[in-house]
Amino acid sequence: MARPCILRLVLAFALWAASFGARAAEPPLDTFDRALTFHEDGLLDEALSAYRLAAPALEKIDPESAGTARNNACAILNDRGDFRDAVVECTAAVRLRRLGKDPILLARALNNRGRSLQSLGRTAEAEASFREALALNRQGGDAEGEGINLANLGVAATESGRYGRALEAYREAAAVAARHAAEPWSADQIRIARINEGVVLEKLGAYEEALALYRDLLGVQGTGSAGGDLDPGLRASIAANAGVLYRNLGDPRRAIAAFTEAAKLYAQAGDRAGASNVALNLGLARHLNLNDRPGAEADFRSALKLAQASGDQSEEIQDLFYLGRLLIEVGRLAEAEDTFFRCLKSAVASGSAEGRWSAREGLGRIAAARGDLAGARNQLDQALAEIEATRAEIGTNSLQASYFGDHRSVYETAVAIEARSALAGDGQAAGRALLLVERAKARELVDALGVSSANPESLARSKALNLAALLRSGSPAEPVLEYFVAEGNLYLWRLGTADAAGSKIQLFDLGPSAPLLLSVRRVHRELAAGRSPLAADLAALSAGLLKPIGDFSGVSRLRIAPDGELRYLPFELLPRPATNEPLVGKIAISYLPSAAVALALAARPESHPERAFLGFGAPLPPAPSSPVALLAARFSLRALPGAAREIAEIEPLLTGRPGFPDSSFLGARATEAAFRAQANRGARVLHFATHTVLDERVGRGAAILLTPAGEDDGLLDPAEIAAQPVHADLAVLSACSTALGGDFQRRGAGALSSLSGAFLAAGVSGVVASLWDVGDQATAVFMGQFYAQLARGLPPAEALAATKRRLLATPGWDRPEVWSAFILIGEPPPVVSGGPFRLLRTLGSAGVMAWGLAALAVAGIAGAAFRSILRRTPDDAKT
Repeated sequence: MARPCILRLVLAFALWAASFGARAAEPPLDTFDRALTFHEDGLLDEALSAYRLAAPALEKIDPESAGTARNNACAILNDRGDFRDAVVECTAAVRLRRLGKDPILLARALNNRGRSLQSLGRTAEAEASFREALALNRQGGDAEGEGINLANLGVAATESGRYGRALEAYREAAAVAARHAAEPWSADQIRIARINEGVVLEKLGAYEEALALYRDLLGVQGTGSAGGDLDPGLRASIAANAGVLYRNLGDPRRAIAAFTEAAKLYAQAGDRAGASNVALNLGLARHLNLNDRPGAEADFRSALKLAQASGDQSEEIQDLFYLGRLLIEVGRLAEAEDTFFRCLKSAVASGSAEGRWSAREGLGRIAAARGDLAGARNQLDQALAEIEATRAEIGTNSLQASYFGDHRSVYETAVAIEARSALAGDGQAAGRALLLVERAKARELVDALGVSSANPESLARSKALNLAALLRSGSPAEPVLEYFVAEGNLYLWRLGTADAAGSKIQLFDLGPSAPLLLSVRRVHRELAAGRSPLAADLAALSAGLLKPIGDFSGVSRLRIAPDGELRYLPFELLPRPATNEPLVGKIAISYLPSAAVALALAARPESHPERAFLGFGAPLPPAPSSPVALLAARFSLRALPGAAREIAEIEPLLTGRPGFPDSSFLGARATEAAFRAQANRGARVLHFATHTVLDERVGRGAAILLTPAGEDDGLLDPAEIAAQPVHADLAVLSACSTALGGDFQRRGAGALSSLSGAFLAAGVSGVVASLWDVGDQATAVFMGQFYAQLARGLPPAEALAATKRRLLATPGWDRPEVWSAFILIGEPPPVVSGGPFRLLRTLGSAGVMAWGLAALAVAGIAGAAFRSILRRTPDDAKT
């Protein structure tokens, strides 16, 4: 994604004519006065010439006026994108103003000098100027200057890939402006800070969050015709950023219109750096959205020419990268190689981590296209090291995950190269490829949800990425299947069964991923709509995903680590190769975020909570007019009469007694505060019987709906869960779509913000979650069957398989949309180990659950109330 327009702030304050006009006796002062007048009247060419003419003579007779002349010349040159000349003028201005006693004037010159240096790629020097200016403005009490310095420090951090630090700086700048809301400059500074924060979020792949930040500016002001209170430069930046959003949302026509408007505004302002950025984005819209390669190449070359003329290395690096990618695509490898070497040279000179990894990714692709797999591996290893070093700098786990998602293509390229090597006979390449997959997948979960029981770095260096340990995770009777989508192909590793050569790792190239993923989408769509999927789709998926590795004879349990949209496929319903029987008929299946994460979870010390059961359910509705209440009304969220009955019936199956106040929290007691208080104490089984809400903002995802109370809104989201130690062997999320990630519906491949992942991160060993909306009464009966199997002492994977087999054998329940919604994620142990209530639990459940099956078989389940999933999207998602 090309860099949207980041707004740098400059304090020229040229219009101090009254301070100097009375002293205009000598010709240099006359010239200076004329320069100020020209500047005030907008005659910038004349003003610049006059400033430069007056400054040398003024240095001898009036250093203060000379400093102003140099500073204002620098400001004009910065605005025009002539950064090389600007830095000369700014450096002279700083030298002259150090001779004076006014810290605020010195701070202004330092700020402008920092802007010039940053645009030239001299980031460390730029940050030193901004920091000194910030200290001076704080000392002198200039809040406007303080906010500007903070914003520019954010720009420097953004362009060097330190996104966590950038967000802190932008938010602090907005807070400074908000504290001075009565000042005329406050509103624009808040707008600019929000725009720049949105730029960072876009870089991290957090498009929904960026939309929320842009809402007021873009929703009210439009794409390029903002209100009259905004200057042309700000209008141009808003138009350019609007274009980026439209392009990312798949609307290239509106994107091109916005970019064209921005280009016109930048041309009027003489801002070549801004025009370069817009030309780059025009090229991306034509290339990626409209497949207009000649038009895109012309735009990229125009952008590069403008960037070089302005001296803006950050723009130049991006222009070279995207031009190089296009040249690879059209097969002009020699030109592409030269382009990426130029990109790398500029990135090294400017200290741009993003530029370095981008250039090395391009060089790796070129080497692979030429058949030089060793050279490709070397370049991509260096690119991945840059990416992971940058990821480590980002402090927020959810943003780390978004950053990973935006850079996953490098991992995919590296995996595809190793797979090619393996299939060409390199005996070590399959293991290297698997380690790359684990680096990607383990990072994905660790970064997004913060696995609290393992240090992320030690996880990456030892358990998660230890090939010998990974191979031990599978066995002939319980193999692990690890899938990964890379470069348009789907790859599969089978761990646990030796091939003819005695290797315990087998790599399969399953071919193009698109046909299989299309079948996955159709199957999930049918199941979510309450219909049975087409047999042809199930057969195609079985042939594509399972048949290459055999008929599963002798396999009693299967652990699957899916990838992307495969996360939303219940493999249980796929027919075994060479048979029409679903896998679940003979095999118990559980799912893993990755084999590496499973090892990390297995390494946790066992907690063995004393309490057998902890349940939350049937929450009270939110207060009228609250945001959650309005959304509940909009989506017709209903009461769940089956939820309280479900908990009342399943608790005795584990405890041998009716509900007690310390184990069942229903209605008004089902609050977030109660969860926080009880989770640390823990239970063998933690059960939720409620609705879920899907919040598509970055890092939020699905949230459990509880009773609002106090300052809690009643939405228990993944971030809150992962931050809270939860001592439980098994969490059962008896609600709708609890296995989905927040961005599934829009981008289709993310489980980063899923509730199941959050509970694993918080300390739970396994999670039962659903892949689509489930009926209230049907879920109550399903859970009764499941808990009856748990009460027999079966491990959760086997208990879930036994439940599904029983439903398959029951008329009215044998449809896959009924029995296959719930899956197990993780590696939980048995939750019942025997005891005085063992026989009572088993016998007591049989009559109740048989009645439930019979009653619903007669009444039907089509009209049952659903534990609906309520989708919260930003209001501007329709733009």
